[in-house]
Amino acid sequence: MPRFNDGLPEILPPIYDIVFKLVFAKRPDLLKPLLKSVISLPDDEYGEIEIVDPNIYPEHVDEKLGVLDIKVVLRSKTVIDVEMQREKVACLRERVLFYCSGMLREQVVSGDDYDNINRVIGVTITNHVMIPEDGAYHHRYALYDPETRSEFTDLLEVHILELPKLSHTDDGSELWWWMRFLTVKTKEELAMIAEKSPVLEQAAARLTEVSEDMHTRHRLESYRLYEMDQRVKARVAKREAEEEGMAKGRVEGMEKTMELLEQGYTFDEIKKILRDGSGQRREA
Repeated sequence: MPRFNDGLPEILPPIYDIVFKLVFAKRPDLLKPLLKSVISLPDDEYGEIEIVDPNIYPEHVDEKLGVLDIKVVLRSKTVIDVEMQREKVACLRERVLFYCSGMLREQVVSGDDYDNINRVIGVTITNHVMIPEDGAYHHRYALYDPETRSEFTDLLEVHILELPKLSHTDDGSELWWWMRFLTVKTKEELAMIAEKSPVLEQAAARLTEVSEDMHTRHRLESYRLYEMDQRVKARVAKREAEEEGMAKGRVEGMEKTMELLEQGYTFDEIKKILRDGSGQRREA
């Protein structure tokens, strides 16, 4: 018999933002090596990190969850924002840019100098292909001149990690193993990942702990059911709109047919007119 009877896998997938935040938000010792595998910064930058608001709000799934991101402040006051994006959403590139630029803008209040702005680095992990132009699973974007390669500023940097692009073969990087951890689905696979390094072993233990917490499992299952309900409502609304459009089209078609019959057109002529939209009013 399965250990849990809630429709969820025994190991909860970290691609759910709730699980992702529960694993990393209160564990700087796990978050640091993940960030270091993504962002090339001096080691002393990661000496002391502050995780801003590690809690998850709200408690009920029918309330607006917002973005369950993890915001980190490094020793140099560099701000890193990490977001797990499981579902495919429209205009994600624009949203990432808007959110990161907002973190720059919110640092400046009336009377402040622009030289007080701290660097902002956004990390978005997606469970879908966001950048189909190539096969790389990690992209780093910055402001620079594409002709001279000179950098305009390092104040804004964006990293995109696409989990579906991860190859099945170890590419020799720490990042590959962390991405593999985020896509884990079974206890056997998690045990294999845990053997790679002590920190991955600790991450595996934390994920197991989160996965065995009944409150977390209940909350995640409720959230999944809520998402399913929203998708069903969206499909029903789309189908009703399409049916309404078809009904309107049928009514308009009937009205047009009657109008053409009154003008003396034959049924063959009417079919041609309705098919290609051509036809002029017949002269008496």
